[in-house]
Amino acid sequence: MIKIGLTGSIAVGKSFVLDIFKIKYNIPVFSSDECVRKIYAENIELKKFIKEKILECDRKFTSEDIASIVFKDSAKLQILENFIHPLVKMEREEFINQEFDKQSQLVVIEVPLLFEKNLEYEFDSIILVDVGEDIQEERALLRKNMTREKYLSIKAKQIPNNEKIERCDFVINNHDEKATINNIGNIINELKRQVR
Repeated sequence: MIKIGLTGSIAVGKSFVLDIFKIKYNIPVFSSDECVRKIYAENIELKKFIKEKILECDRKFTSEDIASIVFKDSAKLQILENFIHPLVKMEREEFINQEFDKQSQLVVIEVPLLFEKNLEYEFDSIILVDVGEDIQEERALLRKNMTREKYLSIKAKQIPNNEKIERCDFVINNHDEKATINNIGNIINELKRQVR
């Protein structure tokens, strides 16, 4: 089974690309972003941890409350990541094991911070999703509760895509839907040739 890491900076369209792998090409996928959302929604220990270590008070909170704190306080961001990332890794490994048992040829695992967290060794092939900076910023600013300041802060914490390109096996320029779909099909064909 070939494990494909899918990465890219904020608002380049990783979720869209992941959906194409899943829906159009029937490739099993794992979304780290979806996993994190699920953990936030369901993990009672995380909620308690956030109240104690991030908010430092016992009150209701939203993901926006947490984001506004951790993007201004790198120490608290690190504390939060140290709690969440092992949970995501456990879910990711469970997904890989299940797909291995099903004898899947390929799996695609979306990891936004793949290079930032030095996870490239976990994958057989890495795909970078990229888009022009103007489109990237425009997409980011359409998100709920996103400001230009927050967008630039998030982007500054990520390795620039032009540096990631050198470390990837494939690049998908996600500026045109039809071209993106065709590009993904070509990548899948290339990877399946490697399996044979």
